[in-house]
Amino acid sequence: MRFSTTTNGRRPEVQVTDTGNGHCPGDVETVGCREQSMKLVAIVYDKFLVQGGGERVCEMLLEAFPEAQLYALNARPRTFWEARLGRPVISPVFGSLFASRFIVSALYPIAALLMATLRVKADVVIVYSSTCGKFVRLDCGRSILYSNFPNRGLYQPERMIRSRVLRRVLEPIMAFMRALERRTIRKYDQVFSISETSRRAMLDYADVDSEVLMPPFNEQGLAFSVDRATEDDEDYFVLVSRLEPEKEIEYVIEAARCTGRRFLVIGTGSLLTQFRRATTDTVEFLGYVDDAELARHLAGAKALIFPSDIEYSLVPLEATFLGTPVIVYDGAAMREILVDSQSGRADANAVFYGAKSAAALAQAIETFDAIPWDIDAIKRGAATFGRPAFIDKVRRLVYDPA
Repeated sequence: MRFSTTTNGRRPEVQVTDTGNGHCPGDVETVGCREQSMKLVAIVYDKFLVQGGGERVCEMLLEAFPEAQLYALNARPRTFWEARLGRPVISPVFGSLFASRFIVSALYPIAALLMATLRVKADVVIVYSSTCGKFVRLDCGRSILYSNFPNRGLYQPERMIRSRVLRRVLEPIMAFMRALERRTIRKYDQVFSISETSRRAMLDYADVDSEVLMPPFNEQGLAFSVDRATEDDEDYFVLVSRLEPEKEIEYVIEAARCTGRRFLVIGTGSLLTQFRRATTDTVEFLGYVDDAELARHLAGAKALIFPSDIEYSLVPLEATFLGTPVIVYDGAAMREILVDSQSGRADANAVFYGAKSAAALAQAIETFDAIPWDIDAIKRGAATFGRPAFIDKVRRLVYDPA
């Protein structure tokens, strides 16, 4: 059976052709093809401006629904993203003006207004959004919101805007947007959160109870990576992060200076130039790297350093899948996906530290050095977060909701 898409002037239609093999497209079989052919699915994302964890999750949603139309505020560069995602990215007029995360954050009310000009017509609409994507106009039989976090810039502005004066000036606008966002979230038929930490935030900030659906990492995408480096080559720690204020990574750079240990920093962002100016010979900033190089650096590292207190991340799962343990700030969400070395469990894969300081991280590195890590056990800890089970779950949400 083969899917193709045509346009009748109002909405796309999915045509089904029997190829004689009796199977649905994709590599994860769930419900019957006849049932799948009866539903038109649309997927909405906030914006495609960086290659991060959110974009990886969106790609897996598209893998689950290869015929789905895709909507977002912007895709930059558009040719890159449309080639990678295998379909056009439908965006509002003037959405292309939002060419950076900074502009989206600074002009968030306008970004939300532009998304509200998009009318998404389908049988089922899945909106994977923490910011402006959720504001689209829905014309569908059923709507699903899949959320990382209620907009952090609205509910935790101190992490996004360092100036107290600016936060005070913007407070009336943020109060209006918080009320509008809460009302918008409630229009969805079902709401899912990416972690228990995210679910509690959704309940606390938006007064909406949601169901937890943890995203997977793409184990197939990591399978091509080189084998782990030999013990003699494992002489560095690796940090993978967007270099933005809300990631709170300044103290990691300071810890690298204090300990004299070699750190590789992978990622780009507004703080990259500032960090490079202040760095030492022990810290190397690699900027953007492709997936193959990322996998090699993760596989060869002594440990991944994960300093951020966020609701979820795929990077620790990718590291442990490759047999690399994690030195991680003790945030609630990381306790959901990693196993503490102090737990006594055979599948321990992480050292947790409790303060965001260079001294606390340096002490955690010393603790890490004293542990005889079991690489096979570390890998087993990531097994429950694989891609096939996630794709099967989201397909059933659409095709077999009962």
